[in-house]
Amino acid sequence: MTDPSIATLQAASARVPGRLAARLRTGFVAFSSGAVLSFAFPGWDAGFLAWFALVPFLVMLLQPRSARSYAWLGAAFGVGFFGGVNYWLLAMHPLTWLGPGMTMTLSLAVVFLAWSLLALILSSGSIAAFTAAGLTMRALGKKDRLGAWAAVLVPVCFWVAMEYVQANGVFGYTWNMLASTQYRTLPLLQSVALFGPFPLSGLIVAVNAAIAWGIARREWKPLAATLSVVVGLSGFGLWWMNRPVPGAPVPVAVVQGNVSQTEKWQRGNEVQIQDRYFDLSRRVSAAKLVAWPESALPVLLSNTPALYDRFAAEAKARGQAFLTGTFNSTTGPDGLPRYYNATTMFGPDGRNLGWDAKKHLVPFGEYLPWRNTLPAIWAQTFAQLNLMSVDMTPGERPAPFETAFGRVGSNVCFDSIFPDVMRDTARAGAEMFVLVTNDAWYKKTMALQQHLAHGVLRAVENRRPFLQAANTGASAVVDHTGRIVAKAPTWESAAVMAEVRPVSDKTPYTRFGDWLSWVLMATAAAFMVRAARPISKA
Repeated sequence: MTDPSIATLQAASARVPGRLAARLRTGFVAFSSGAVLSFAFPGWDAGFLAWFALVPFLVMLLQPRSARSYAWLGAAFGVGFFGGVNYWLLAMHPLTWLGPGMTMTLSLAVVFLAWSLLALILSSGSIAAFTAAGLTMRALGKKDRLGAWAAVLVPVCFWVAMEYVQANGVFGYTWNMLASTQYRTLPLLQSVALFGPFPLSGLIVAVNAAIAWGIARREWKPLAATLSVVVGLSGFGLWWMNRPVPGAPVPVAVVQGNVSQTEKWQRGNEVQIQDRYFDLSRRVSAAKLVAWPESALPVLLSNTPALYDRFAAEAKARGQAFLTGTFNSTTGPDGLPRYYNATTMFGPDGRNLGWDAKKHLVPFGEYLPWRNTLPAIWAQTFAQLNLMSVDMTPGERPAPFETAFGRVGSNVCFDSIFPDVMRDTARAGAEMFVLVTNDAWYKKTMALQQHLAHGVLRAVENRRPFLQAANTGASAVVDHTGRIVAKAPTWESAAVMAEVRPVSDKTPYTRFGDWLSWVLMATAAAFMVRAARPISKA
């Protein structure tokens, strides 16, 4: 006779492979859903995928599961999604600009580790969001029988919360913002002028959730309702885009030097680089404003008289305003120097119009967080990843440049991926945006187009023209409706010009910020409170 305890153990062991296979299947579906969604992002330009790529993942989320199972789904989805969207980090190999000590093997290890850590860190957001969403819907199903509107709104609210939390703080990162997949869908995109980008991401999730609900429950009213919202907002957008803008158009230009990283950062090349940019600028002699990229002159320009004085002389001789990326330094209250990844502008009379600086610095790239508290060996290791020998200091507040054709707000590099940074620039009085950047680090990947797409969103959110001057691309001129009116080919020396109209009126989003995002996050909290209440015994 077989011992009952042994029989129980054998039966349990037989179930393990089955559970493991089921776990792998669900994980594969969730991972695939996230990976497919990553192809909806700019560069691939398959934005239509965003409207249904989430469906398989959300169908599984509707099924009652354990907290561990929901977390597994969130992790698998997150790795596929965040790893896919940020694949371009791998293109930073080889890290030759870090010096001869960076071998090919070490470079590959550092880049792969950075990509893996970013995907895993961001995936912690999807784990938290979708574990909470799944448990909330499971609890609501036990209490009231999960309703269609809750099944749609719960994923929406938790997705918005995930994006919003990831976008804020010192380590904020918005590259995965779902709204950016619609940067070419201009009528719908105008809705971000009302409530910002996060609710548009939520609307995309709502359509996915409504399709998932229809598949699971054969009820299609939520899908009809969400699509009606899409149509309604698109109708508003058509009207909003065609509102007249007073004032005369201003011819503006961006110059793309296509300077290699080796040439850019090698001392002694500054005059040659400046020559190249002035030569390219002759192609756009009719422009009133000419923008050069981030660190086009990688020196402390105010401390380099020859380059500084030539700027003033050329601007006056050509009758053009020149805005360039460079570096600047000041002395702090403690008597120590402060260094800035900066912009400066020279007016058509040759006068310097002031300085501005990057607001949101890249940790471990432009400065070392906790430099004074990290163990010495860690601080030394991380510091090697910083291109500069000193930490940069963030700009405190926007400082738009006053010109005869309007106030020009400038920002640097990743400033454009943070809605609050550009909104503050508009609130400071900027009537057009100029972003200077150097995306050569990311080689010939989709990152260049994805960065530009964020600028399109910032233009629409604040109803401001947006110029992006990039070293290797993507350089472009975007009008106040988000339309790309001129664009340079990437990885070529180029100068492109177009006319834009500066705008002084403030949009609802410029004035009031992410009010709807806060409402949706509060709704997520309310769902959780409702789900946590004990089941009433009637």
